[in-house]
Amino acid sequence: MKKFNFLGFRLLFRLERENRDDIQVYSNTYQLKDRVVYLLVFLTIIALSSQLGNIFQRNKYIDKDIIKENIYAPRDVRYKDILKKEEIIKNIVDSSEKKYIYLPEIGLKYSNGLKEFYNEILKLKAKKSKNFDYDLFEENYQLKISPDIVEELLDMSKRQIASQRRELTELLSSVYSHGIKEGETFITTMGGKDFKGKELNNLEFKILDIFTFPNYVYDIEKTKEDIKQKVDKIDDQYTTVKAGELVLKKGEILDKQKLQTLKALGIYSPSETILRFFISAIYLATVSIISYNIITTRFRKELLNKNIYGATFLVFALLFLIFKLFSKDYLYLIPFETGFFLLQILVNSVYAFYFGIVALIYLTPMTNYNMVYFVITLLTILFATKFLNSVKTRVQFINLGIQLAIVKVIIYFSITFLNFGISETLLLDSTKIILAGIFSGVLTLAIVPYLERTFNILSSFKLLELGDLSNPLLRDLSVKTPGTFYHSMMVAAVSEAAAEAIGADPIFTRVASYYHDIGKMKRPKFYVENQEGGENPHDKISPFLSALVILAHPKDGFEMAKKYKIPREIRDIMLEHHGTTLLAYFYNKAKSLDENIREDDFRYSGPKPKTKESAIIMLADSIEAAVRSIEHKTYNNIEEMIRKIIFNKLEDGQLKDADLTFKDIETIIKVFTKTIIGIHHVRIKYPGQDKSKEREEKTNEN
Repeated sequence: MKKFNFLGFRLLFRLERENRDDIQVYSNTYQLKDRVVYLLVFLTIIALSSQLGNIFQRNKYIDKDIIKENIYAPRDVRYKDILKKEEIIKNIVDSSEKKYIYLPEIGLKYSNGLKEFYNEILKLKAKKSKNFDYDLFEENYQLKISPDIVEELLDMSKRQIASQRRELTELLSSVYSHGIKEGETFITTMGGKDFKGKELNNLEFKILDIFTFPNYVYDIEKTKEDIKQKVDKIDDQYTTVKAGELVLKKGEILDKQKLQTLKALGIYSPSETILRFFISAIYLATVSIISYNIITTRFRKELLNKNIYGATFLVFALLFLIFKLFSKDYLYLIPFETGFFLLQILVNSVYAFYFGIVALIYLTPMTNYNMVYFVITLLTILFATKFLNSVKTRVQFINLGIQLAIVKVIIYFSITFLNFGISETLLLDSTKIILAGIFSGVLTLAIVPYLERTFNILSSFKLLELGDLSNPLLRDLSVKTPGTFYHSMMVAAVSEAAAEAIGADPIFTRVASYYHDIGKMKRPKFYVENQEGGENPHDKISPFLSALVILAHPKDGFEMAKKYKIPREIRDIMLEHHGTTLLAYFYNKAKSLDENIREDDFRYSGPKPKTKESAIIMLADSIEAAVRSIEHKTYNNIEEMIRKIIFNKLEDGQLKDADLTFKDIETIIKVFTKTIIGIHHVRIKYPGQDKSKEREEKTNEN
């Protein structure tokens, strides 16, 4: 016990091993919990191991560092490249044309100003005065005119001044028509191609430069809006790095672009890698708790079967190891559906659906949380579950694998194209998905027989094989005990119809019926259906010995089936199909000889039927034999006989463990009656038909 003192409080902690008695340890509940825990712990360890690759990364990477060793990508990654998008935006800003506001009044104002300037010069020339009104142009046009320009013009003749005025006025108008943008000067404008060949002297350049002002003013708001519209059209940029690709070379200087790649790969720094690992651990712990509660509640019966549990564990182990060993380049080439198909064949579609979802959730960290893969695989599982029950043959499984591949390609192509556009990777992965679909069906059919043999599981395919009447055991039954063989066929026909009517497994019921009496092959002549010429061996031996022979056939059949590797489920039917029923005929015969005999010595050793299928076969076995003894096989006689036999079984407690409801029993009676009438070709008599026949017979007698 640990003691801690904190703020005046004493905290006590005690760790004790749970004290469980043998009954608890070996109970079904604890076995189930232990098995589920082992499975989930195994899946968690494998999934977490995929996140350990960089947890011991030695370097902490910062900008401008010199790389000390080559760095390779530990996995495939496709990440949003922010820097690439920023570079595109920068190029757009740099190359975007600036927007301007046109002000025509500027050109008109200063063109008039130039004319007025020359008019003033001509007036002074006429007056032979040099008193130029500088204030006029400064007030009206905000222009400062150099006295040197005025003096130089006044030294010219009137004809020269007038000629220059005309030429410069036309040229200035042309310049303003061409447009002068803010930031440009007269010199830069005259350097344009539209004014090539215009020869101006120094004075003319100075004059035009004074009267030249931008008539296109920069519009900053409109320019920003134009750039914004272009930037908004830019999609997010993505960069793909393949597993094993050299990301940084030794001696290379780290920059922001490379840092971004390292961060996307999860090796930016040890702290980020460790954080990623612990978040994955929390994710898997949460998933395990949810999965544990669902699995232990819903699949108790299946997981308590050690063969099914072993097969499930092996399927998961193989599937997860494949994901672990294969490069992420081949993610879409891994036939995930094979595991899903195997569980459906070995157990059932509901089991396969739930465990398929569990497998996918645990595989997510191993795919580096590839949500595209998760979504398409999840939708494929949902799609496959709808059609799995209709798959009955091996060829149908191959076809289903191909159909699922087509569905996956459509989903994958749609998601990837809408998010990232068309690319070489998209087409390559689509091809891989198609190949994986073909492999999944073929691989399933190749593995199933080995799992069936290893774990002795009765799959749907195995049932179909066992139901083949050319099976060696059934062939021997038909040759050595033809009467028993015929009886078994009749029991199969009756049982299959009843099983289908109450929701039991009709195929299993039919096949198990074929084999339920194979123990009679050991001493075939001791059973009435195999006796020929009226000779009965029981007439020559005591009822005690007769009982021993008859009571032994369930166990004889069990051992014979074991030798032929018949699955346990069918062998159980052999032991259960008589339950602990009393062998009444020989018991009464023996009791007439000795009053002190024990009734238990004349009862089958059982056990009693534990399933609906086993109970149906027990009832069909008794009823088929009894109906053959009915002389007048009418509908009422047959139904009455069936009800009597079933009532006796109920009264004797033979059906108490079979989970049959009264509604099921009533359905079984109706189906048995209808099926047996069909087998014996009995015409149903309608009400009043018997009386009409009696009247007809009396009339004929008279």
